[in-house]
Amino acid sequence: METEKNISFKDLTVVLVLYRSTNLVLDLIKELKNISIVIVDNGGNKNVIDQIKEINIDLKIITQNKNLGYGRAINLAFEKIDTKYFVVSNPDLSIKENDIYKLLVKIDSDKNCAIAGPITKPDKDFYGIFPEKGKNIRRNSTEKKSSEILDNKLIEGPVCVDVIKGCALMINSEIFRSIGMFNEKYFLFWEEIDLCRKIRKFKFSTMVFNDVIAYHNTSSSSKRDYFTFFIRAFHNELSPNIYFNANKFSSFLFYKLLKYIFRFFTYLFIFNFKKSIKNLAKFLAITFYIFNTKF
Repeated sequence: METEKNISFKDLTVVLVLYRSTNLVLDLIKELKNISIVIVDNGGNKNVIDQIKEINIDLKIITQNKNLGYGRAINLAFEKIDTKYFVVSNPDLSIKENDIYKLLVKIDSDKNCAIAGPITKPDKDFYGIFPEKGKNIRRNSTEKKSSEILDNKLIEGPVCVDVIKGCALMINSEIFRSIGMFNEKYFLFWEEIDLCRKIRKFKFSTMVFNDVIAYHNTSSSSKRDYFTFFIRAFHNELSPNIYFNANKFSSFLFYKLLKYIFRFFTYLFIFNFKKSIKNLAKFLAITFYIFNTKF
């Protein structure tokens, strides 16, 4: 596929990060027949990767024998590619090559666009505003109008947004490198929000296009077990603290510590192990944040 500007799939690489991946990623690999793919194996994927190799032998697989985290894995893959653009996709995404090509044409036509993203169905939060612009924040008339449009989540054309959902991002490689790539302090979650914030800081744009559609099988990319559940709960609590640079000695954090440890024992006592594990993960995440000198 080529445009008048000779933009083709030769200018694009798809990056997939796998961690204890389910077979859903096989459907995505089968669809991406004409695009170079780089896979980062974050662990627990031997059977899936063996099947992937049978489908597509023209791909790169990077194995570090440990879980690097999401942002760091993408940064590692980025150093192995040399295309003008690259796509970051969740393994549980379903998107047609034609829709990827539409994004490629759109991002190449706007030199100020750092990230282009599709509408992801059935997600209700495929785009939005920065967390610091959330509830109880004073807004001027323009910001209020923008917030109302986002709340309606009905767009009739391309729209510039603060944050694009991280399951499907087409990124300008040159801009990505110039702003410092993904912040590796984020192991999982919020790394795309931080990236979009840096993009805005450097006066570039992030855009969603209503005529490009993808389907997201939310939380289906990894095997569902207590270990994965714990990891997700831990980093879901840790990452916002990193993003907001939360005061480690605030009474709010210590209140949360008490709340989570109380809930851990309460749910354990009534044999609700899933909620007990969730609260233990949150307790340990805040403890980790407080005592980790990197934050």
